[in-house]
Amino acid sequence: MEYIPISEILAELRIFDGKYKKEHVDAAIAQKDKIIPHLIQILENVLSNPGEYTRDENRHDHIYAFMLLGFFKETAAHNLIADIFSLKEGIPETLYGDLIREDLEIVLLNTCGGSLDRIKSMILDKELDVYCRISACRAFAYAVVLAYVSRQEVVEFFGPLFTVTEADKTSGFWDFLAATLADLYPVEIMDVITNAYESGLISSGFVAYKDFEQSLEMGEEKCLDHLRRNYESQRLDDFHKSISWWACFRKNSTKSSPAAIQSSDPFQMKKQKKSQKQKKAARQKRRQTKKSRKKNRR
Repeated sequence: MEYIPISEILAELRIFDGKYKKEHVDAAIAQKDKIIPHLIQILENVLSNPGEYTRDENRHDHIYAFMLLGFFKETAAHNLIADIFSLKEGIPETLYGDLIREDLEIVLLNTCGGSLDRIKSMILDKELDVYCRISACRAFAYAVVLAYVSRQEVVEFFGPLFTVTEADKTSGFWDFLAATLADLYPVEIMDVITNAYESGLISSGFVAYKDFEQSLEMGEEKCLDHLRRNYESQRLDDFHKSISWWACFRKNSTKSSPAAIQSSDPFQMKKQKKSQKQKKAARQKRRQTKKSRKKNRR
């Protein structure tokens, strides 16, 4: 591979032009130790002056910096990343869009070095953007896979979050948290979960109570196997594979804002699937009712 100076790499990654900068990403990876301080400096600039990035939709270096530091598992960037995604007034959403829902959990986990204090503080911050908060929850859950924390500790940490004062009822926070808990064999807090359903904190249309019953039937080992598979499907091991497919880089695709890189929200997709199943069940029930009425009239 031809040598590319750091200055040229940074210049190419700075501006979004609809093209994925594979050659320059390869050069950045090849010069990992040299480029890391520059990537951290980019995120420091984001934190100190986010408006510089939110006002310029063609600015892209903060996207590459975030993902590359996650790929490098750079612990020196962890607190900085947590600080950026703890900004209020919708700034993280404007800066990073669907990366919050798709990649933040893995980047937080990759850069934490086994220390989970900042991830926990994000979870407990009620003022945090709900997607940033739930991504921190998922990072904490995936920490079980890496043996950074025990399953029981995570479950018991999540339990007290099911109170009406913990989040806005319209935020969906408890739905997302319940979906995370279902893979953690939450036997220790089933009374809390049951009460959360009865109190209307968890929507059955998003996560059914039977999903928890099935988790308990499966047992701890199988639940954690499922959690492990989910983690492995999201691992940031192949940088190009993780990023080059983004909608904004697709050939002949319409140029879009760097903050709108991904094309789907897994939580919304799951919610839509649940809704579709319910509608289908309702249609079947109506058909059965009509058949029954016709039969009774004969």
